[in-house]
Amino acid sequence: MQWIKEPVPFTGYYEQMLALDKREAALLARILQKPLKELRKRLERLDDIHESERQKNRRCETEEKVSLLEHFIAISPNK
Repeated sequence: MQWIKEPVPFTGYYEQMLALDKREAALLARILQKPLKELRKRLERLDDIHESERQKNRRCETEEKVSLLEHFIAISPNK
């Protein structure tokens, strides 16, 4: 892992961020498989419940987490 500077399009500025190499990204993708599976199960349970606003908010937050993990794993170099 290392700090890199990426240009921000059309601004002339750079954004500093951490970059993973292929090995680190693959390792993280493997580690995130279990939490993703658990979040998908939770999302399925929440899909069946449409009662309170709190449950709707929880479902939305879980859906966002699932989407983020799926996106990360999909762009992993070993997938």
